[in-house]
Amino acid sequence: MSTSVTISIGTNTAIAAAKGFGWFVTGSPTLFAETIHSLADVANQILLRTGEVRGKGPADREHPFGHGQEKYFWALVSAVSVFFVGCGLNLYHGVHALIQSAPVEPFTALVLGLLLFAFALESFTLVVALREIGGWKGLVANRHNTTVLAVVLEDIVALLGIVLTLVVAGVSFSWGPHPAFDAVVAIGVGGLLGAMALFLASINRRLLIDISDVDLDRAAQRFLAEQGANTEVSSVVVDDDHAVVFLRALPGSTRPFDTSDSYALGEALKVKLLAADGKTIDEVYWKFPLVAAPGRLTSGR
Repeated sequence: MSTSVTISIGTNTAIAAAKGFGWFVTGSPTLFAETIHSLADVANQILLRTGEVRGKGPADREHPFGHGQEKYFWALVSAVSVFFVGCGLNLYHGVHALIQSAPVEPFTALVLGLLLFAFALESFTLVVALREIGGWKGLVANRHNTTVLAVVLEDIVALLGIVLTLVVAGVSFSWGPHPAFDAVVAIGVGGLLGAMALFLASINRRLLIDISDVDLDRAAQRFLAEQGANTEVSSVVVDDDHAVVFLRALPGSTRPFDTSDSYALGEALKVKLLAADGKTIDEVYWKFPLVAAPGRLTSGR
């Protein structure tokens, strides 16, 4: 289970309460948008945790490679929820506040302190999530770990939202409340949520349609070539760092294949990629061209 998800549920609950109190005191559209933003983050992280729990289900007859892709489904549900609830509600409220020009109370030192408290908590959860995914470089290398990736992106967008709210607070302290500016910033927060939601939805959609791990394919092809096997490699991602690999033997191999040799080579490939790249291959399936010579393997695993 992801540590960052567990921590984010707690921190975002506290942040939502702090922002909600600030909105209650000031009536600021931006603080309303940020409160909805944090509540949406809590709901999304609960959905991500649901996916993690359900994704741990063992393999069965209907799901021979396990239930790992459940995580991508629930992460997709999370992204859609952000778009329609977080983004939609914030855009509606921001536009309504801009048209109506409802009065806004000045920001107080207490509200400013709560915003700084929220910024500190969001920064903490971002650091935890980044460590879990392997730092900034790990965002690309571990892009299939959409659960932690979602936490990282949500924290980044949340920090941007708090910075925008602090700008509104600064304007309020310096020149008094500006309802129109406040409403425009609220619309901007809604736009940030929408952009993040579409990005996450796109990633999870791809992973739900039997995507290959291109890096794994290349590494497997190099290893097999070193072993004298001329093969075509294709994989299917079934979990964060788990895949099923299909190997098609091509003419030109410098080593003969029989049943035991292909099995041993497949097992060696599993060990090599796990040790070198942290990639777990659950199964290796071979396909061989039909041959007339007796004693040669024509197809199998």
